[in-house]
Amino acid sequence: MNNCCARGLVLCVSEHGESDKIVTFYSPELGKVTGIAKGAKRSKKRFVNKLEEFSLLRILYNPPKRDGLHFLREAELEDAFISLRNTYPRYVAATFIGELILRFTREHDPDPNIFSLLLWGVQSLEKGRDPLETCALFHLRILGAAGYQPVLDCCGFCGETVRAGQNYGLHTGGALACGKCRGTIQGGSTAITVQTLRFLHHAQRVELVNLERLRLSHKNIEESLEILHKYTLHLLQHEIHSWQQIKALQNSSK
Repeated sequence: MNNCCARGLVLCVSEHGESDKIVTFYSPELGKVTGIAKGAKRSKKRFVNKLEEFSLLRILYNPPKRDGLHFLREAELEDAFISLRNTYPRYVAATFIGELILRFTREHDPDPNIFSLLLWGVQSLEKGRDPLETCALFHLRILGAAGYQPVLDCCGFCGETVRAGQNYGLHTGGALACGKCRGTIQGGSTAITVQTLRFLHHAQRVELVNLERLRLSHKNIEESLEILHKYTLHLLQHEIHSWQQIKALQNSSK
């Protein structure tokens, strides 16, 4: 069986049996992949202190013969991102980011742009960027990368361009609704200020390398997280498990 090598960021790890570990990671070459690391809990060389959530690895593996788990033979640590496991707000944010990747990607469907976005998210947290701000920007960009980018520069019902002094809401289906249309649509919408709309619209278009320069006010962050969460609930029809921890971070920062 051929040995293969791929770069990947660990999303989740679970124990399997007495000595093995099941590892899910996202790779620019492989996409979202789950593998088994035999003897990982006893390993003193191949895997020791490497198979940790949010670690960036070079992984030596054997692909499965059919649909099944990859066989992880060895891992080389590229970056441990230790503070994401040792600092609670960063850990919550990294868990949220990882869960969004798990929800919005498919097995064996690689997208180098999604990997770059994931790496931007964990690096931003490691550098000390506001965890909630990082989550808001990451959530916005993963929606676009997955093909669900909301249109935020005009009303999705009448087509009117966003203007200062007007009231807007984001419909649960992802369409923006102006003040005139909000009362006529079914399903409800969440209020959003023009300032937040314009910021998010800019954040959708800016190059990833320049995303680091953008800064949100606390109000922008709170509004952004709320509307993106409700839109995501509509898309997935399933709650994001780490959302309650994100809400708790919001409340503690007020």
